[in-house]
Formats: sequence, C-alpha cells, structure tokens
Amino acid sequence: MFKPFPRLLLAAAFFLALPACARLTLAWTNLKPEGEPARPQALGAFDGAPPVKTIGEWRTSRAPVFREALQREVYGFLPDASQTRVLSHEVINPSAFGGRAVLEEYRLAVAATFNGVSVETTGADEETSFVMDVALPVNAKRPAPVILMETFCQRWNTLPDPAVAGAPEQIERGGGIMTYVFGRYICTPPVDAILDAGYAVATIYPGEIVPDKREEGLKQLRRLSAGYEDDETRWGAVAAWGWAFSRMVDVLADDPRIDQDAVIAWGHSRYAKAALVAAAFDARIDGVIAHQSGTGGASLNREKKGESVKAITDTYPHWFSRAYAGFAGREDEIVIDQHALLALIAPRPVLLGNARRDVWSDPNGAFRAAMGADAVYEMLGSDGLEQGRLDIWKPGADLAFWIRPGTHGVVEEDWPAFLEFLDAHFKADAPSLAAD
Repeated sequence: MFKPFPRLLLAAAFFLALPACARLTLAWTNLKPEGEPARPQALGAFDGAPPVKTIGEWRTSRAPVFREALQREVYGFLPDASQTRVLSHEVINPSAFGGRAVLEEYRLAVAATFNGVSVETTGADEETSFVMDVALPVNAKRPAPVILMETFCQRWNTLPDPAVAGAPEQIERGGGIMTYVFGRYICTPPVDAILDAGYAVATIYPGEIVPDKREEGLKQLRRLSAGYEDDETRWGAVAAWGWAFSRMVDVLADDPRIDQDAVIAWGHSRYAKAALVAAAFDARIDGVIAHQSGTGGASLNREKKGESVKAITDTYPHWFSRAYAGFAGREDEIVIDQHALLALIAPRPVLLGNARRDVWSDPNGAFRAAMGADAVYEMLGSDGLEQGRLDIWKPGADLAFWIRPGTHGVVEEDWPAFLEFLDAHFKADAPSLAAD
C-alpha cells in the first residue's frame, strides 16, 4: 500500500534543505506592488547621462550603456565573438512522441573569443562540444515557432526518447524526487501538448557548456575566457548559459522549417535568468518565458525580499561575476538594476512567471522591475505591462506577468499559461515543414 506521509516528510526535508534556488517559507507575496518602483527609471537620467527622449537615443545611447553596466556589475562580460560549427546532424526518430514529431540531433562545437583568444568548449568526450536535440511537429504546412529550452535535467528527460544520445534504457520522466518537490514539469515539459499546439522544441543540457558546480564551473569559465584578464568582471555561468541559447539560434537560423520570427527562449529559475540575458544580448530571440527567475534575473536588487545578493553569490559563486558578489549588503550602490535587463528585450514579448509562496524569488521585485521597463516598451510602440497588480493575467501583453498559488517549481498550472502566452504572440495556424 502507498504510504504518502513518509514521502511527504522526505520531500519537505529536501525542500527545506535547499540552499539558494528555493526556500519554503510561511510568507505570501503581496499582490499589490510593494516598495519603490525601479530606480533610476529606464528612460530617466542614468549614471550622469540625461533622460532619454527618443527611440534613436534609446537605441544608440542608453541600450549600449545598459548592456555594458549589466556585464560590468552583474553577469561579467560576454565574448567579443563566437563561432558555432555543426559536427553532425541526423534524424534519430522520424516518428517520435506518438508520431507527432521528427526528432533530430546535432553535435555542435562552439568557441568563445575574448580579446582575440578563441577557446572551444569540450564535451564529455573532449572532442565535441555538446548535443542539441530538436523535436519538430510533423504536420507540414508552415514553419514552426521553436521553444529553446535549458533545464535542470538531461536532454533525454526534457525530450524523453531512447534514441537521444546518452539516454539510459529506462528513461524516468520528470526526475524522481525533483518532480515530487518541484512539480510535474520540472524536467519533462508536456511535450505532446506543445507539439500538438504547433511548436517545435530544441533543448541542450547547459551543464555540457559550463557545469553547475562551484569549482568545475569556475574552472570552465576561466578556460573559455582565457583572453580575458579581469577576474572581477569575468563572466559567470548565467552569462555563459545565456550565450548557449544564442549558439542554438546559430544553428536553427538556417532551418526553413523554423519560423525565424518566433524563436522563444524558455527557462526556469537559474535558466530563466539565462533566458533573459540571452534575449537582452541577442535580437534574434523573439520572446522569453522566464519562470521564477528571481535574484539576478527579473527581480530588482534594491528593496528586495527573499534571496539576497549575498545568499546567491555565497552559495553559487560561479553564477555571476565577482563584482556582483562584491555588492552583497550594499545593493543600493549598484548603478544598474534588473529592470534594465527587461528594457533591453523591449518590445519583444516577455512572460515573467511566479508563485505566490515563492517569496525567495521575490515576485514583487520582478513586478516592480516590469513597471520600470514599461516606459521603454511604450516608447517602442508596445502597450507593455497592462496590469496594476500581480494577479491580473494578460497573456496578450508584451510584458506579461503570471502568478499562481504554490511554491518554486514548474507545475500543471504553469504550462497552460505558457501556451496561452505563446499562442497570443506566436501562434502558427499549422505546424512546420518537418515531414518534408
């Protein structure tokens, strides 16, 4: 007989032991904005520069300054240039997911260039960089929007199919105890529903780019940025994982089966941070779903609740630059704040997903950041944020905010909201040309 109580105790113990990505508290997020809006405002006077009054001034003066400041103070500097090579490309299952998709696999080699020094990433075999798996809807009438995914779990968990490179004989959908604690879709999204809605899915395992471990991650980051000498502003893993989203775009940008005006970066928690960084620095990404991105993602550094800069950088010293860690306890001294990251994506659609009990990720801070970025969306012809409090759901808004009950994770309520947002902005009347 199934005895749920011991499993609940195990899950609760696991959740309470989490160091930084999530914390279970008794607090609830206030559904009305709390604290000051983002400051300085995205179009206001900034770091000695006057307010921005025209689109031209935003694009040529303010946006480059924001990108530089975010790299200098938060993420570390991204490569000066990048190279992506397709080592192999094959169809590994022509009738995957109950005949819904053609499943293809790429082996890629990518290199980062800093100050003229180019270094390739290395995969487990030390010859190839990493693997990307792509599921394309089979009913062919038009190119498909594509959701780029980086998740906590291996590629064969995200796209469960025995043909995926490295997959075990028995693939466990979801991820065991992770699913029990973080929700049904923490590792494996509802692939069938996504494909039926006409969306392609492309996924990599970001740990193949930079391991999500302190020493191994820092070692790989230093190796990839061999031409960069300043340890204080050397890039962190969040920047590198964001850079990896762009390397996926490099490959898919030449695929006629993909709608090049509907390339969406999707991520949860640390990979939501990466998805936002990717879109802020790569205009080829047409939309973002950033679910519970928290500190160093969409949530403001100033007047924040939940996870502090000190907490996140102490626990995950490889995620950000040393400069960001240096602001621990003095966040008001950071010149830039996270509304600038959202503003750099404008007017492209962004969904900020949240949960009311996930105070550790500071949904209120993310909402205030959206308020701070809204002026840029409006300047660029978008309505931007169309809600005055956190619990008004506007999936058609270009700056959409979603909050549900519950805690940190990806649960059954989330994906219907994600698909509603995607359909409002990127809906294809029919799937892609994969069958051809």
